[in-house]
This record gives sequence, structure tokens and C-alpha cells, in this order.
Amino acid sequence: MSQAPEKRAAEATASPHKPRRKRQRTSASRMTWTYIWLLAVIMVVTSFATIGLVGYHLIRSKRDDSILMMSTLKSATSTNEPDWQKWHNSTPANTRRAFVKVTMTDDAGEETYFSRGTQHFLKNDLDEWPLSSHVQYEPDQGLYYHSEATERRGTVTIHYQIWQSLNPMVNLLRLLVTTILGITLIGLVLGIWLIGLLARRLNQPLVQLTEAANSIDSAKDVTYHETLPVPDNPVEVHALSIEFNRLLNSLNRQVIRDHQFVSDASHELRTPLTAIRGHLSLIRRHGEAHPELVPQSLEVIDTESLRMQHLIESLLQLSRMDHATLTLALFDVTRLMQGLVVAQPPAGQRVTFQGDPGVIAYANADTVEQIVSALISNARKYSPEDSTIEVLLQESGQHVFITVTDTGEGVPEAEKKRIFDRFYRVDAARSKEVAGTGLGLAIANRMTALNHGQLTVSDNQPRGSRFTLTLPAGKPLSEKNSDNI
Repeated sequence: MSQAPEKRAAEATASPHKPRRKRQRTSASRMTWTYIWLLAVIMVVTSFATIGLVGYHLIRSKRDDSILMMSTLKSATSTNEPDWQKWHNSTPANTRRAFVKVTMTDDAGEETYFSRGTQHFLKNDLDEWPLSSHVQYEPDQGLYYHSEATERRGTVTIHYQIWQSLNPMVNLLRLLVTTILGITLIGLVLGIWLIGLLARRLNQPLVQLTEAANSIDSAKDVTYHETLPVPDNPVEVHALSIEFNRLLNSLNRQVIRDHQFVSDASHELRTPLTAIRGHLSLIRRHGEAHPELVPQSLEVIDTESLRMQHLIESLLQLSRMDHATLTLALFDVTRLMQGLVVAQPPAGQRVTFQGDPGVIAYANADTVEQIVSALISNARKYSPEDSTIEVLLQESGQHVFITVTDTGEGVPEAEKKRIFDRFYRVDAARSKEVAGTGLGLAIANRMTALNHGQLTVSDNQPRGSRFTLTLPAGKPLSEKNSDNI
């Protein structure tokens, strides 16, 4: 028996209570409950305000009637006794529900006069209403408005008291409260139904949007061309659907590019690996019998392994640049291009430079040199051996333009948009003949974006291509130095 508490304590420690998840509420329920509370508050405030205003005006009316009755009562009262008939006839207000007590006091004593029914009315003590000394309550009779006045005529002191029934006013207020409560309940019931219907109707586009997104997410065969429905109304959901579709389209394009990239990278890596394994198998089977095959196979293995190395290095470079940032500064583009052209190998195509002196750009000088080198290298691959590659430097407004022109076969118009894609080559038939990984222009385009520039391709007349690198222009270095001084 002593082990039971310990066991329960151990179970409580081993399995603590999981926190209860907060119940999620839909927009329709939020709108409905907000409307309920708002309508309830409005109805309550309106009811109290109406009852208060009506009650105040009724009390004020009774007070005015009491003042009028008191005035006519004084006129109908002589020093001997009050003339009740004269009082009833001279009072415009209704005196049938009024009770009057008149007390006359002189040296001879005190004499009290009552209107009809007053003595019976005053058999029980009246309780004053807490909110007003003029409102009194009698259990069998109800609420009454009490007013009194005292005057002196010669040696006679006359004390007047009038009680006016407030029961008609109470009945009116009771009817008013009942009516307001009934209207409030009907308004709440109808309002809850209507606002729930309206809220569901307003939220229907969002529900359809959510269902469409869930269906896309749970679909087994995804084409990456799916879109969400775009409702015409409301305008906010229409705009939200358009933005979601833009985001979805961007993500789909990125997924397609990633799949294509993985496929292309696998293909590019498989080609040299197949060649290496083929020559290794050749050496293993025929190396001893035909030793002259070994140097040729080793050369192929060396070439293909070097190609794999370049490909992997290019892939790593692209991967790093996806999250890279560059340090930008002002530098002399003219001097950089002149040095780059001079350093080109003399063999093959001739590279010339023409440009304005002292052109300053705001970019990263090292990556700009790599971009232009990649463009020149690409021009060499697709240009005749005896042709000339021109490098042109110009400055216009807020931009610097570096153009690399060749006289090769050019880029077809339909393929210019894809020329900067990874592993893409214009002439697939010549892809094995032309050295390279197909990543040079993709790397150059990414470097250009990191420099806040733009890389475009156009036709060179009458033959060839023109690759134009656009960079932000900067002040001449001499002006910058003078500004700092």
C-alpha cells in the first residue's frame, strides 16, 4: 500500500500534462462574435439611455404637475379649510390619482384635512426612494411623487402635502423595457444569422484559396505549373491571390531550375567519369599486351579529371555566390581594361581595346575583371582563329558600359534569354568540341548582379555577338579626393 503514492508520483513526473492547445477561431466566428458584443453593447447603452431620458422627462412632468397642483391648492384653500371642488375644477392636471393632506396650525390647535381616499392611502408608512426624496413607495399602492409646501396666513400656518401616482409612468417604463429587450433579442438573433452568413460569404474566397493550396501541397503528380484561383471580389483577396500566384510561380521556376541544374550537373559529371572508367578498364584488360595504350589512356584520364575539377570548382563558386556579398568601391575601369587586354595570350584571336580615358565605376574591381575575362574567353571559343575580339569602354550618364564584340556565329534570338542559364550551350552539337563546363556565363551573370549591374547580349553586325556589361558610374578619383579635402 505504501508504494501506491510513490507510483502515482512517478507516473505524474514521467508523463506531465501537455499544455492545452489554444482553440483556433475562424475569421467568420471572429466577425460574428465581434458583431454580437458590439450589438449587445449598443443595445444596452441605448436601452439605458432611452429609459433614463424617458424616466427623467416623466419625473420632470410630474414635478411640473405637482407645482401646478400646489399653486391651485393654495388658491382653493382659505383660512378655514380647503375647497376640494374648487381645487379639482381649477387644476388642469389630473387630480384623480393625487392624494392631498392639508394641516392648519394656529393658537387654538391643529386641524388636518384630507382629500378623498388620502386617509386610507396613508394608513401604511411610505418609504422614500433612495435616489430621490420626492419619490416614495407604498407596498400596496406603488410609487408616488411627493411634494410639500408651507405658508403662513396671519396667525395660521398651513402645511400642504401632495402625492401623485407614478404607476402609469412605471407601467410605461416597464412596457418600454420589455419592448427594447424584445427588439434587442430579435436583433441579436437576426444579426447573428445575417452576420454569420455574410462572414462565411466574405471568407469563402479565402477558404477556396486555402483548399486550393492544400490540394497543390498534397498532390502526388506536381507539374510545377499549378496556380491558385483568383476571385474577382473582394479586392483584397483578389490582390492576395495574384501575389500568391507570383510567389508560387517564382518558387516553381526555381524548383524547375534546380531540377534542371541537378540533371545537367549529373550529366556533366557522368561524361568524364564514364571516360575515366572506360580507359581504366581498357588499361586493366589490354595494358600488359598493348603497353602503347597506357600513355594515351592516362592522358585522357588526366584531361577528364581536370575537366571534372574545373566543373566542381565552378559549381562551388556558383554555390558560394548565391549568398555572397561584395565590397564595392570606386576604381579606374580604363586602366583595368588596358591591363586585361595586354595580358591576353598572343596566340589565337587578336584582342583590341578602345575606350574613354579615366572612366570610373563603383563596383568590385576583381569580379569585374573576372566577368570581362569570361566574356573574352567565351568569344575565343566561338570565333574564328584569325578574327578580332574588340573590347569597348564607354560612359554615359550614371552608367559605365563595357562591350565585348566577336565575329563568331552569334546567338539565335530564341536562345538569348537562356544564354546565361547554368550548363546551357547554344550549339548542342558542338558542345563536346568546345572546351568548357557551360557555367562561365552563368558565373559572370551572377557576379554582375552582385555588382548591381546588368549583363546583356545582342547581335553584332554583320556577324557575331555583343556582350554588354553595365555598371554604376562613379565620380573621377580626383574629384572624390577634392571632396574629402
